Amino acid sequence: MTEEKVIEQTEEVVPPLPTTAPPSDESMVEAKTEEEPKVEEVKVEEPPASIHDEPMKWLTQQIPPAVHKVNYLVLQWLQSIVEEDPEKRQPIPGKNEATTKNQFINFLKDGQLLASFANKLSPGAIETIHEGEALKSKENQKANAQGFIDWAKTILPEDQVMSTEDLQEKGKQGYSAIMNTIWKIATNAKEKFEKENINTEQVLESAGLAVKTSIIQTILNFFKRARPQTTQSAKQAAMEQEEKERAEKSKEIEEENKIAETTTSTPAVVPAN
Repeated sequence: MTEEKVIEQTEEVVPPLPTTAPPSDESMVEAKTEEEPKVEEVKVEEPPASIHDEPMKWLTQQIPPAVHKVNYLVLQWLQSIVEEDPEKRQPIPGKNEATTKNQFINFLKDGQLLASFANKLSPGAIETIHEGEALKSKENQKANAQGFIDWAKTILPEDQVMSTEDLQEKGKQGYSAIMNTIWKIATNAKEKFEKENINTEQVLESAGLAVKTSIIQTILNFFKRARPQTTQSAKQAAMEQEEKERAEKSKEIEEENKIAETTTSTPAVVPAN
């Protein structure tokens, strides 16, 4: 009995066989692939657009000073069609012949210039153009704008024409639609109405000059800001030093006065008889 027990205890226990298959090479590759970091896509810069082929895309690629110059020149061209005498034209908003998007929209908002422009190219296209005191009414402003829009749709595809909402409600969000409508007419005025087209070469040159001027001004402003700071620091240090010396001198005078007062107030010692 004892021998049997010893034999039973010394028998090796065989481990159970695995119930699942070992991982395949494919699954290992998949797991490794999942762990690999994703390579970021390199953004390709858009090539510069042409003012002749893609004017609106070209405009979106410009810095604000260039856009402001374009805005001014477009309004100037509109006015030159409506009124030949420069003295009778309304002043175009903007400093140094640079008109912001908001100024551009607000200048056209009442629709008077646009409606007058339409009638100049197509006499009688708009029967009534509201002017002066009548423009205080938003309905009259909208009527002017709608008259221009209806006329523009007779010469341009409808999807290329702005809406009254673009002009009067959307703010700067309506800018592109407004500019696109006017620009397409401005570059085809000669062909369709025998009027001078807007000078795209002048616009291109003026926008480029505005960019250069802006860069130069930015550099000058940088040095102007840097220089006063240095000068101001030197002045401040000199003032602080002067104030310190003045305080020390004042303290010395005060101490001298105290000594003098003490000397004066001290009674003379009289020798005893």
